[in-house]
Amino acid sequence: MSLKPGEASAKVLKDLDEILKYYRPIECYVENTKIDCHELALELIEKQRVEADLMVCNRKSDVCLRLARDSKVAIVEVSGSEVYPRVDIGDYVRFNDLLAYVITGKGEVRSKRSALEGYVVLLYEDPTSRPLKCYILISTEGDVVSGSR
Repeated sequence: MSLKPGEASAKVLKDLDEILKYYRPIECYVENTKIDCHELALELIEKQRVEADLMVCNRKSDVCLRLARDSKVAIVEVSGSEVYPRVDIGDYVRFNDLLAYVITGKGEVRSKRSALEGYVVLLYEDPTSRPLKCYILISTEGDVVSGSR
């Protein structure tokens, strides 16, 4: 199959655009002010609730999750030699959905499943912990909106 002039370039540009989506950042806003998502994750892990209206935007999937003040956030801790999350910010998880694969210190592969239903608010890996700890923050409350803020 031969391509007409310009079709190959258009196909390559389209493919590159798809690849670039995976490098788009996560953006966090508290009361319409952009903040560091790392700091927000630490605050939510500590308090397990939202203190002010917030929005977390996953630019990879072009989805924003809006949470109102006083929304509760459940913290799912996953730890092992290696942790591979299988969910992303803005995903809706149901009871028993796969959240992550874990490789144990003995090299065994385990899976971590959800014990609740809700939206994935943030993923946070503690870079200093051994074994590695990954926190999956889930809220049963929230409103997913598509597109930009």
